Amino acid sequence: MNNTILEKAKRTYELLAADEACKGHASQVKHLIEKLENRQMSVSIIGQFKRGKSSLSNAILEDKIMPVGIVPITSAVTKVVYGPKAAEVRFMNGVVQEIEFEELSAFISEQENANNERGVEEVVLHCEAPFLKDGLVFVDTPGVGSFHQNNTETAYLYMKESDAVIFLLSVDSPINQIEIDFLQGTKEFAGKFYFAVNKVDTVGEEDLKAYMDYCEKILCHLMETKEVKLFPVSAKFGQGIDALKETVLADSKRHAEEILEESTEKKLKDAISGALRQLDFYWKAMNMEYKELDEKFEAVNAAVASIKAEAAEKDFLFEMFLNEYKLKLSQTVLELFGMEYHYDIDQLPAGIVTMKKDDFLKKVDDLCQDLLDTLNRILLYREENAYTVVRRINAINRLIRSLRTIRDGLN
Repeated sequence: MNNTILEKAKRTYELLAADEACKGHASQVKHLIEKLENRQMSVSIIGQFKRGKSSLSNAILEDKIMPVGIVPITSAVTKVVYGPKAAEVRFMNGVVQEIEFEELSAFISEQENANNERGVEEVVLHCEAPFLKDGLVFVDTPGVGSFHQNNTETAYLYMKESDAVIFLLSVDSPINQIEIDFLQGTKEFAGKFYFAVNKVDTVGEEDLKAYMDYCEKILCHLMETKEVKLFPVSAKFGQGIDALKETVLADSKRHAEEILEESTEKKLKDAISGALRQLDFYWKAMNMEYKELDEKFEAVNAAVASIKAEAAEKDFLFEMFLNEYKLKLSQTVLELFGMEYHYDIDQLPAGIVTMKKDDFLKKVDDLCQDLLDTLNRILLYREENAYTVVRRINAINRLIRSLRTIRDGLN
């Protein structure tokens, strides 16, 4: 493997991990490094709602595991990996719940889990589809452009995770501005694109050719290339599915490193840009007037006191509530200072109760105190030692310069 991108990613991780203000972005880059080293490639199916994404997913996987319907179905990201048939729901608070496939729609259907009110982070399905046998991770995302804004936001968020993308169009609708905007955003992160045109069984050959020619011209312009390959498919009848699968699988075997390196380079550039924005917010927070900082720290202290009082009332599911307090504290910092404060959320089997209450309360106290200490330290709150202030300012400037040098060296 050409180690250039890997080395840049490792150097970026070292820089970010050494600064407490950038822990979240350090974690993001660490994930990129692990994927690149393990050659773990994800293929996402992406597009506007009601183009038939879930139906096409079932056709590709040769198994009817994704719910389909006449209303927007997918409200959460659904990952599919190779293995004996099983399903689990991973919630934002870290709880992991095994479910039956028949229960799936209760967690990913927009009708049954409107605006993701259950707090589902993702659903992971296991099946022994030949398409997944060599380690591909297949992802069905919520459709963009429906009435349900949460679905669009989830799809936009996950497009940053995709290495390769099956971008789905449909002959029953011309390419529209929603799809154009989404495609332009997605191409900033993915290393490979496959364009599938669904529902070809509903039109004649002449109309299909006209649609394909029309799409090809627009897509060539959007992708800034002279040629794109389109795959005419019918998810309903299986037409054209084999050609699409064979192309994706051939690329995953022959060009996996190339696709992953291009994808990693794009994602690394985005992570560095995000870290630089974080440091900019940090500068702004650090340069607030003492009065404003006092007010914000009072608000943090109030949030901490509220969490401690709430924790004292809990008698069960301590691990789950500990994760939820991490999320609350992170959100508090974001709202008050405009900065991300990163916590690792522990994954927990559903119904787990292993921690004693005294241990739980101690961990809550430690969690809250660590936040307060870190904010005081990185924001130099009421710091009167000039040497400490100058050293911190110089460290941040060096970090910014180093990150910009790496970013500017990326394509």
